[in-house]
This record gives sequence, C-alpha cells and structure tokens, in this order.
Amino acid sequence: MSLFGEPFTARRLRSGMTVEVAEEQSLLQSLLDAGIDMDYSCEGGVCGACVVPLVSGQVEHLDEFLREDEQAEQITTCVSRGEGEIRIDV
Repeated sequence: MSLFGEPFTARRLRSGMTVEVAEEQSLLQSLLDAGIDMDYSCEGGVCGACVVPLVSGQVEHLDEFLREDEQAEQITTCVSRGEGEIRIDV
C-alpha cells in the first residue's frame, strides 16, 4: 500500500496546532515529527492503535480497520489521508 498522495493539513482541535502532511508522509509520521505522543503499532492500517477522532474534513480511508459507519468520525493516522484540511481531536 502506498502512502503517496496529495499533501494536506491537519489542525489539532486541542491545541489549534497545524501539521502539514507532505505527499510522501503519513499523518502519523507528521504528528510524531511535530513532537506529538501517538500510539501506533502495525503502521499498515489493520490494528487500529493509531486511530484518532476526526472532527471535520474529507478523508480518503485506506485502512482495513474502521467500519464504514466509523469512518465519518475517525481516521487511522498511519495510512489514511485527508483532503485539503482536516481537524482531528489529538
């Protein structure tokens, strides 16, 4: 599975901090690079350890963990990608 895609922005609800996610980066890696302590394990979108609440925005869900009814309110930070700007509760 490729993480490559369009760059996007994630705004953290708790702090208002904005994290830029480059086309060759995962949201998880961008958050870790910004010094945010994140849980994660498989980094392949199957375990759910890195799932965080999605407050708003469009997401391309590339994981195998979230059910369709969960996708509107959560994102797997290791593989899924935002479109434009998303807001997350981290």
